[in-house]
Amino acid sequence: MTVKISTKGQIVLPAELRKKYKIESGKEVEILDFGGEIVIVPVPETKGRGFIKFRRKLSDIMAEYKEEEKRREEGGR
Repeated sequence: MTVKISTKGQIVLPAELRKKYKIESGKEVEILDFGGEIVIVPVPETKGRGFIKFRRKLSDIMAEYKEEEKRREEGGR
């Protein structure tokens, strides 16, 4: 999905994604910088404020993501 950034640096999350992830007005999201990639993650209400705690190490998540990207580039093997 492609969205444009406003002159104030704002983006609009498409309604389809807001509904899918139950992101309502006033709800918080985390913006994570994965070194070349930006990821927006809804903050679960039960976790409260602050950085989201992953069950796995970030390095493991990124390694898995990079491996998946590599497979896609090789033709889905």
